Amino acid sequence: MKVEAKKKVEKEIEKAPKHVQIMVAEQIKKLKAADSPNELENVRQMKGTNEPYYRMKFNDYRLLLYHDIENDIVNIRALAHRKDAYKKQNLPWRK
Repeated sequence: MKVEAKKKVEKEIEKAPKHVQIMVAEQIKKLKAADSPNELENVRQMKGTNEPYYRMKFNDYRLLLYHDIENDIVNIRALAHRKDAYKKQNLPWRK
């Protein structure tokens, strides 16, 4: 599976502490090796929508993901601390 991230997300990752950057890299490797985000035990579909939005939990951080099923691409939408992960994000079903 292919994994992509926008420039904004790449900057968020660069600003994160070094140990978080290492964890993000490990999680991205796991995503690339998986056939579907559902295969990973720390990934769940976001509640409140039927769209393929997912959250990946690791320690106190979350990666918010969108799975483009037709092209088999996972787009990383955000990296955030768990206290801010769901508040500040521009999630389409929360408008």
